[in-house]
Amino acid sequence: MTADIIIHNGVLMTFDDQNPTAEALAIEGGKITQVGSNAGIMALAGPATRIIDAKGGTVLPGFIDSHVHLFGGSVELDSLSLHGLKGLEAMRAAILPYAEANPEDQIIFCVMADYGMLGTGKTPTRHDLDQILSDRPLAMFAHDHHTIWANTAALEAVGLLHGGEVDAGSEIVMGADGLATGALLEPGAYSPILELTRHSGREMLGLTTGKDPQPPATAEQRKMDKDVIVRGLAHCAAQGITGLHLMDGNRYQLELLSELEAEGRLLCRCNVPFHMKGTDPLERIAAEAPAMRADFQGDKVRCSHVKMFIDGVIESGTALMLKPYPGKLGEGKNMGEEVFTQEHFVASCIEADRLGFQIAVHAIGDAGVRRTIDAFEAAQGANGKRDS
Repeated sequence: MTADIIIHNGVLMTFDDQNPTAEALAIEGGKITQVGSNAGIMALAGPATRIIDAKGGTVLPGFIDSHVHLFGGSVELDSLSLHGLKGLEAMRAAILPYAEANPEDQIIFCVMADYGMLGTGKTPTRHDLDQILSDRPLAMFAHDHHTIWANTAALEAVGLLHGGEVDAGSEIVMGADGLATGALLEPGAYSPILELTRHSGREMLGLTTGKDPQPPATAEQRKMDKDVIVRGLAHCAAQGITGLHLMDGNRYQLELLSELEAEGRLLCRCNVPFHMKGTDPLERIAAEAPAMRADFQGDKVRCSHVKMFIDGVIESGTALMLKPYPGKLGEGKNMGEEVFTQEHFVASCIEADRLGFQIAVHAIGDAGVRRTIDAFEAAQGANGKRDS
């Protein structure tokens, strides 16, 4: 046997009590075929064998990241990160040069903004952002993707300055003056802002709607989207991550990933969910999810789970709690925002489980967790226990 790949001069933990450590391994046909000493494994090398010198490092299997937003995260790698910045002056020092360097952008869009970046208990407003940039749309995405803060120009550009209708669980926060404060809580409120970004919000559709771009992405846009995902995949691979469980999904993402696999550019295995929203009718699961799963069951691109959100996040007061929030977040006895009615959520879990899907739920507040466990119990009662 001639090995396709040999990794030698490494430290390998075999979990074999008789031979707990080794120095090298051989791979053939995509599988590890032998583990042993440097001399023994190097004897399997042929002219075409790829030989990798581990240089004394520990050799580990690839990591599997069980919660990834690949498309959106890939785009953020090229975005202006505000991570760690505190105060308006630090924000201004980062944002203004970036705005000047990107005159063609419809909106100056920043990521990794912190809820407390202006100080404990101080929530950013459009007036704060107007002090930094007032003549162009400016918005900041929270690190958890549950809140966007926008300046006045951005709110005016998307027609949200005077408020508007949003999905259950989302909120355009309004001020005492009858105008939006700039805080947009959850996708139902902030999605119009994303449409102004370089990818027109396509990178977040798997999270915000679970639907595909409308109108459909052009060939140029598909290429743009694939190229940015490739950069994200390279970032993951550089950290030793080889498997990704995406926690947002739509058919469009699955198509892009499948195209990348055919082009030889898919560096990680990707499992992409069917995203069921609280505003979707129950019938959507049976009508769309099984076909989506059946169409994507390859070695590296798969669909096998349903993703749902039961609530938001504690920082913005949108996570479902058993008791009202303390302080300002608890005004009006606020206990969070209901994304699903519990009846609809339970029915959705039962249906997804009946169809053989794994179920992944964003549940942050204690009431949200309780509702989720109750729904899982109902699914077991309706369909029986299974190895899911």
